[in-house]
Amino acid sequence: MKWVEELRRLLRKVGREKPMEEAPGGIPCEEAAARTFEWLDGELDAELEAKVGAHLETCARCYPMLLFEQSFREAVARVASDEKAPDELRDRIMDSLEEEGYTAPGASRG
Repeated sequence: MKWVEELRRLLRKVGREKPMEEAPGGIPCEEAAARTFEWLDGELDAELEAKVGAHLETCARCYPMLLFEQSFREAVARVASDEKAPDELRDRIMDSLEEEGYTAPGASRG
């Protein structure tokens, strides 16, 4: 996760270099980066969605990050749909969680 912190640090620096009124979509890189996942998940109100989308899709600094995030999500979805973890692995994970005090809702494992 060090790369995420480094990306955030760089985006904060970039956001300070460009005045808000000149930033694509009217928002700085730092705000667009912070809202990327909400934008990808369709969780923003219409006005903010438009601003973040305009920024991410037109900013030379942020567009590569957007492409990476979209590609990463697609790759994870592809892998997740193709393979399932073995039952033994699931059982070991659940046993470990239960040892730590977690109880799955509706669980009746013996």
